[in-house]
Amino acid sequence: MLKGLKLLGWGLLATVFISGSIFAQTQVQKIPQRSEIAEKYKWKLEDIYPSDSLWEKDFSLVESLIPGMEKFKGHMTESGKNFLDCLKMKDSVWIITDRLYVYAYMKLDEDNRVSKYQELSDRAARLNNRVSQATSFIEPEIIGIPEGNLANLIQQEAGLAPYKHYLDTVIRRKAHILSAPEEELLAQVGNVARIPSTVFSMLDDADIKYPVVKDENGNEVQLTKERYSKLLESTNRQVRKDAADAYNQTYLGYINTLGATLSGSINKDIFYARAEKYNSCLEASLFPNNIPVEVYDNLIKAVNANLEPVYRYTRLRKKIMQLDELHKYDLWVPLVPKAKMDVPYDSAIALVLKAVRPLGKQYVSDLKNGFDSRWVDVFETEGKGSGAYSWGSYTTHPYMLLNYNSTLDNLFSVAHEMGHNLHAFYSRKAQPYIYSDAATFVCEVASTFNEALLIDYLLNNTKDKSQKLYLLNYYIEMFMGTFYTQVMFSEYEQTIHQKAENGDALSAESMREIYKGIFQKYYGPELVMDSLDDLSSLRLSHFFTQPDFYVFQYATSLAASTALSRKVLAGDKDALKHYLELLSEGGSDYPINELKRAGVDMTTPEPVNETIKLFGQLVAEMEKLLQE
Repeated sequence: MLKGLKLLGWGLLATVFISGSIFAQTQVQKIPQRSEIAEKYKWKLEDIYPSDSLWEKDFSLVESLIPGMEKFKGHMTESGKNFLDCLKMKDSVWIITDRLYVYAYMKLDEDNRVSKYQELSDRAARLNNRVSQATSFIEPEIIGIPEGNLANLIQQEAGLAPYKHYLDTVIRRKAHILSAPEEELLAQVGNVARIPSTVFSMLDDADIKYPVVKDENGNEVQLTKERYSKLLESTNRQVRKDAADAYNQTYLGYINTLGATLSGSINKDIFYARAEKYNSCLEASLFPNNIPVEVYDNLIKAVNANLEPVYRYTRLRKKIMQLDELHKYDLWVPLVPKAKMDVPYDSAIALVLKAVRPLGKQYVSDLKNGFDSRWVDVFETEGKGSGAYSWGSYTTHPYMLLNYNSTLDNLFSVAHEMGHNLHAFYSRKAQPYIYSDAATFVCEVASTFNEALLIDYLLNNTKDKSQKLYLLNYYIEMFMGTFYTQVMFSEYEQTIHQKAENGDALSAESMREIYKGIFQKYYGPELVMDSLDDLSSLRLSHFFTQPDFYVFQYATSLAASTALSRKVLAGDKDALKHYLELLSEGGSDYPINELKRAGVDMTTPEPVNETIKLFGQLVAEMEKLLQE
């Protein structure tokens, strides 16, 4: 386990962790409506726009500003002043457009069934595309500037100095930036390109209806995504099997739609990659942030070369559960069920605030302010967007969507997403708009760093053997979910993209078959896969709602944050200083460089290999505790 936190005693945890089943205690039989949730548990979007009419006012403002970009077209580089004015106007228009977009989509996520916000978000997306078109001439004109002339322009106008990294990035991408008319055409394609994501979101969050199942107490429960995850933790194997069967059968009814939508999303990626003259979709995804393709490939190779720790863990799971066969629905039930933890949301806040103390008083204070100021939308309601995320725009404080259901996993979601929130909060305070958003490669370090602090805090404050085993099991599962599973998804995503790029047709059946083979490889011979287990291949939301080749960064980030957090927890003051500086750097440099300054080099295999080594040590520690 990690060391470095002062022990505060088991008594604190005992007050918030309750053993046993909690369905009958905390879940209602029907999905709550938003009107039934107390205001303090809802995010305060009025901080963005107090009314929809003010949103409309800003929408009209952007529409009036768009034509103003035209005056710079063909004249942007005539002088340093013109150049600066153009870049500043572009930033100003995007700042408002981002704000409009964030508000509209977060309002939609409150209840995806509300047509008003379906329309508002659609209008925001279309406006986003119009701004993209209106500003699409800028980068082609930048790459057309002779190198000496660019230096002269920067020398003429001191205000251009903050844009140096941005300009260097544009020049580096010179071979992949098209002519102004071509870039404008690509921007117009945006409305078509977002169709797969929109179709999947409407299907998965609004249209799909799950059946009623029974929990371990025999109560009928309306199945939802969040309740499904909780049912898979049931100690009653029949409950887990029935929930998995019901959940998968629901998606089976949409198999052709899901397959066609995922295939369409991949074809969209291929279109953009080829239009922008990249060798592959993977290269297109990594190149803008200057991440070598080898970082992705080496991650998959390193894990494939050493899957034995995972096989050791699946053997241990099968043994502890005393199963003749280990099935997929057996993978999430806690191996120490008597110590199962129920963490009410208000208790989760208290625990996270204590866990992040190693990051200093200011960090704790800012985090507490976020909770107190209604940055968070907490509980699941009918029609609400699923999962959890952190979001916001340059001129707003960060926001966080949860579907909190009192599990330990949800406790860690709070720590994870608030890690994102504080990263965004500090970067936006320290950086100009152009660098306010850090690359995902770094963003996920900030979130998994907080998870590392939390698990360390819980383990160091637990003297009860059962609770320690439960937490150790959770820590192992964290690595399984954030590291191994994301590498598995990454290998699957790369495989289906490569097949499509090679001209092979993709279908729901072929993608399921590919996924099944990779899943079986990662979990080993002990796992018996049922006929519908491979349907996960078609409903992985990140493949629709995030940029392509996004998920590998969870694995690399966990490797980086594990290395950095262990230094901070060991009391290394320089490591703490460099980490807090990282949180304020935003996108002011390439992510590989930012992480190097913070103390970890992701171009080497060392962080990944150390993560694999740590995982093996955790499994061995759990085996040892079980024998005591």
